[in-house]
Amino acid sequence: MKKNKFIFAIALIGSLLISMVNSSVYAATGYEGYAVYRDGVLFNYTWHAAIMDEAYSTTTTRPIVHSTLGNIVNYDTWNNFLNGKTFKGVYRPNITPTSTDRDLFKSMGRKLANENISYNAGYQVYYNTSTAGTWVDSSEISSMRCDGVVEYIYEWYGFKVYGNSTYWDVTKNSFWGRDHHSGTAVTPQSQAGYLTLVTSSIPK
Repeated sequence: MKKNKFIFAIALIGSLLISMVNSSVYAATGYEGYAVYRDGVLFNYTWHAAIMDEAYSTTTTRPIVHSTLGNIVNYDTWNNFLNGKTFKGVYRPNITPTSTDRDLFKSMGRKLANENISYNAGYQVYYNTSTAGTWVDSSEISSMRCDGVVEYIYEWYGFKVYGNSTYWDVTKNSFWGRDHHSGTAVTPQSQAGYLTLVTSSIPK
């Protein structure tokens, strides 16, 4: 199904306006919508990535959304995210997102966590190029890896992370674009280098 980014954004803004009438305005706080990384993947060859679903690592029992080997994209505990490894930092897109942008990031993370998307070590985001729309909707993704979760969320809303001028948007349907975001062309560790460090401390 083709996804219209503008309509999705308007729908969310509309729901936020309704919330303003009924209660206090919701705006992202703490580290919601930011990417987090830790080391220790493939004998410390690279890192692992996730998106903050909550303001802090201690806000709830499952504050992050990520993709891991043998599992679907899902919410998880901070301990499972760290897995005994070293925390490497909280990162954001280079263009500073507003609190509304971060609300959108969080919303998309939740959408991905409800699509039963399996793990894929080879591609950031894998989908059928012949059946996906111009923009790859979350329901059209068959598998993705951890840095794909981050890249898809940010680039769906136009915040470039990795890639050349032609194929940087991992959410745009393209055989060559899908391939551009595969293998070791980009890894969770190198992905962090295309983002801006917010803090190297655990977000608590």
